[in-house]
Amino acid sequence: MATDCKGSVVLSRFGSWQAALDAAGLKLEKIKKDRSQISNDQLFEELSRVWKLIGHRPSKDEWENAGAKYSYTTYKTRFNGWVNACAAFIENTSRQNEGLKPQSETRAGVSRRPEVAPEIQREEKRNIPMKLRYRVLTRDSYKCVLCGRSPATHVGISLHIDHIVPFSQGGKTLLENLRTLCNECNWGKGSEV
Repeated sequence: MATDCKGSVVLSRFGSWQAALDAAGLKLEKIKKDRSQISNDQLFEELSRVWKLIGHRPSKDEWENAGAKYSYTTYKTRFNGWVNACAAFIENTSRQNEGLKPQSETRAGVSRRPEVAPEIQREEKRNIPMKLRYRVLTRDSYKCVLCGRSPATHVGISLHIDHIVPFSQGGKTLLENLRTLCNECNWGKGSEV
């Protein structure tokens, strides 16, 4: 005959769930999730889906509320942090868009760089690494340097990182040549300086 029992009764009688299980002679085994079976390509595919759904790099809360296939912790563990995971995703996507092979995968799902021509210096690449984007946004107080608007104070405003001297005109991807602009100021200026 089975009886229903409230959790509060179990806790008041035994003090903890573990003590109740011990008294019943039951033992729970800790299950360790093996995340190594998930490939980087699978992680990047899901990150791409959620990123497109939200329209920008997802925060932890946005990730968890988007019904993502893999946990936030899986990305943090694999790439040693969320920002690193996003940077690896951007680099992988950029490599695919440039016609280069994406980073190859090992059996355990850990990536390694393929052998290709020597890397181009960071400042000679148009794409801005996530850490550099963060430094520019922080320096500019998360506001457009031209009009002063911010997503925190104006609905519908998104921030872009802009090359002061355009990349097409030899501008480098360096902190000193980058600034924060709102979408309207950035799109309005075109290729003008």
